[in-house]
Amino acid sequence: MIPVQLSKTIDAKKAKPGEEVDAEVTEDLKADNGEIIVPKNTKIVGKVTEAQARNKEQKESQVGIAFDHAVMKSGDEVALPMSIQAIIAPSYFSGGSGNSSAPASQPSSSPSAGGMTPGSNGRAPMGAPQAGNPSAPAREDSEANAGSSAHQPITGKTQGVLGMQNVNLSAASKDTQGSVVTSDKNNVKLEGGTLMLLRVNQ
Repeated sequence: MIPVQLSKTIDAKKAKPGEEVDAEVTEDLKADNGEIIVPKNTKIVGKVTEAQARNKEQKESQVGIAFDHAVMKSGDEVALPMSIQAIIAPSYFSGGSGNSSAPASQPSSSPSAGGMTPGSNGRAPMGAPQAGNPSAPAREDSEANAGSSAHQPITGKTQGVLGMQNVNLSAASKDTQGSVVTSDKNNVKLEGGTLMLLRVNQ
C-alpha cells in the first residue's frame, strides 16, 4: 500500500486521455526487516486513461487514472502498476467542506508499510495477514464512508472516497486501466494535494 499526494489538480473538464498524472509518496514504505522499499517523496507517475465532463447528454462525469511506475531519486524508473484504493480530500483533515465536519487524524498517523514485503501482491491492508484476505469490492462510494468511518484515522484499510460528496471510486474494466472516479452530480475534480492510497497490483 502506497500513500501518495497528487501534485496537481485533475479536472474532468480539462483532462485528456494520455495526460501524465504525478503524485509524491508521503512517507517511507518499509519491509518487515525495516528496509525502505519506497522512500518518502518518491515520484509516482501515471496517466489519464479516460476523461468525460458532465453535460446534458452525459449525465455522469468520470476520470480514469492508471499509475504505472515510480521514479526513484536516482532517476531510475521502476514499473509499479497500481490501482487506487482510497481518495481523501484535503479538506477531510481540516474539517472543511465535503463530508467531514470535525478534524480527523493527519496523514502522518496513517499508512505505513506494515506487513507488505517485497514480492507480495500488495492486496492485503497494511499490517494485515497477506493470506486469506481478499481485496475489498471494487466499487466504493462517499455515502458509504460518510457515516461510521467519516472521521476515523486513515489506515491501510481505508477504502472509497472521503471528504467529497457524490464521488465514487471503482476499478476499471481491465486491471491495466487502473481506477475510475465518477460523479453523477458534479464534474469530477481532484485537487492538488488530494491524498490517495494506492494498492500495488500483482
